[in-house]
Amino acid sequence: MSDRTRQGIALGFLAALSWGIYNVGAEIGQASGFRPADLTFLRYGGAALLMAPLLVLARRRLPPLWQVAILTLLVGPLFALAFNEGFQRAPLSHAVVIGPGMSMLVANLLDRWATGRRMGWNRKIGIAVLITGLLIIVTDAPAPRGSGISVLAGDLFFVTSGSLWGTYVFTMGRWQLPPIETSAAIAALATLAYAPVYLWVWGLPDLAPALWVEQFVYQGAIGGCLAFVIFAAAVLRLGAGRAALFSALVPSCAVVLAIPLVGQWPNAVQWAGVAVASLGMVISLDLWRRAPTLPETPGDDRD
Repeated sequence: MSDRTRQGIALGFLAALSWGIYNVGAEIGQASGFRPADLTFLRYGGAALLMAPLLVLARRRLPPLWQVAILTLLVGPLFALAFNEGFQRAPLSHAVVIGPGMSMLVANLLDRWATGRRMGWNRKIGIAVLITGLLIIVTDAPAPRGSGISVLAGDLFFVTSGSLWGTYVFTMGRWQLPPIETSAAIAALATLAYAPVYLWVWGLPDLAPALWVEQFVYQGAIGGCLAFVIFAAAVLRLGAGRAALFSALVPSCAVVLAIPLVGQWPNAVQWAGVAVASLGMVISLDLWRRAPTLPETPGDDRD
């Protein structure tokens, strides 16, 4: 592996860990009385507030506004609301399979369409093993929140959010934009678009200041800022197809991180799912592949 690939893999795992913390924090937030709209506001508003100084200092290195607008449409409030609305209707088991599955599928299909490269057998087998790990994890999931048409609607929301994220991963890989400046610009534009609508339609809930601070850290600092920047840097180093695989590790990370954050230990089924999903990631990344050695051709003086 090259140093760039090693860096990308390390960043991908770190992004998955960050999103695992963010997901556990979202569970805590909803249990504390926050609505999906509140968490969406904290995710983008908190990130915009933290990264505002960077926007001023790096204003000459920001991507063009049209590119930021497209990325904001893909992973801005529309993405967060689609996922949160799905989570309100369908069970967690559907969320952790449909969302990451659609992200991996869309990013890899778009990458193949754009580059013409076929997906290798290691990638195909690894994705299958990854999805198997997710399915093992969700066998221990609670019952659905709704039934019939409600669950179907939730699944469609997960398809939408997963497709938006996969398209974002592909687009970032194609445009090769600077991760920090781009993430800051997305957070700022998303907040400018969403904050007036949020305050007009939903308004701020009456919750304790300590709960707001806690969710500011989970949503804004970790989910909206840290994870976004780290993952964007991973996409630059690995490409869209390989980077998208790390989205499927988020449920496994959330299961493990629930131990220190909420004192919830995984059972044997969940541990098995984490192990299988991790194995699928290793297979997909093809860490043991050797670069082909080109034979030396006598008298070949090409530059």
